[in-house]
Amino acid sequence: MIKSPQDDLFRHVEHMQDHHPDIQIQWVACTDSTQKRVTANSVLIADQQQAAVGRRGNHWLSPAGQAISLSYRFCLPVKMAALSGYQLTVALAITACLRNFGCPHQRLLKWPNDLCFKRQKFGGILINLNPTQNHDETEVIIGIGLNWSLTADALAEVKQPICNVPLDNKPDRGVFIDHLLSQIKQSNECFCEHGLAPFLTDWAHQDSLLNCRLMLQQDHQQIHGEYAGLSARGELQIRRKGQILRFGSGEVKVRPWKATQ
Repeated sequence: MIKSPQDDLFRHVEHMQDHHPDIQIQWVACTDSTQKRVTANSVLIADQQQAAVGRRGNHWLSPAGQAISLSYRFCLPVKMAALSGYQLTVALAITACLRNFGCPHQRLLKWPNDLCFKRQKFGGILINLNPTQNHDETEVIIGIGLNWSLTADALAEVKQPICNVPLDNKPDRGVFIDHLLSQIKQSNECFCEHGLAPFLTDWAHQDSLLNCRLMLQQDHQQIHGEYAGLSARGELQIRRKGQILRFGSGEVKVRPWKATQ
């Protein structure tokens, strides 16, 4: 790979490695998918991905020099069964970083894995969990994609509404990633000690689905109802016909209140 010293990612790799000596920081100019290529106990950052994959196998746009694309692979001393809702902690780590760099906006989180501004998506998270020989540990692979400075043409390529990260004065991407890794590590420590509960309060304050009527697409089924927050396990709750229904996965779309389905 050709590594340009002018690239804001490459220039910060050495600093990131100094700040995170417990993991290996790797940078490539281009790869098919960081989620596929990242090795154990390391972070793989790509300036461009040619076959980036989002949640549910969807293609994720990742043009050269215009996005943050990384995967972080590590082990957590937590049983896999206890990791329900873990993806919420990663989303909250991202919004905490955005606030640290001056983002004034609230309500940027959309269950289960999206970051949105005014109903336009600017980020996504992909979590893969793998069992280990030690059943008290789980291997976690976090994939993060953020639209950093996509051109108008690049934004127009995507059929759904998308936007760039809502920061007026963006730092270099490498600086943001450095802070984000520190935030994820702090979140991991809190999750291992206290579970999901401390994060649910923060999520409620930043939840873009608050007071919305929803349609949840799950396989070939559509469920309509009123959003009723998240359960203690991080599941989506929908109030429908006087009952609270809980879902651990699905594609959420906001519907106008006049909908009666």
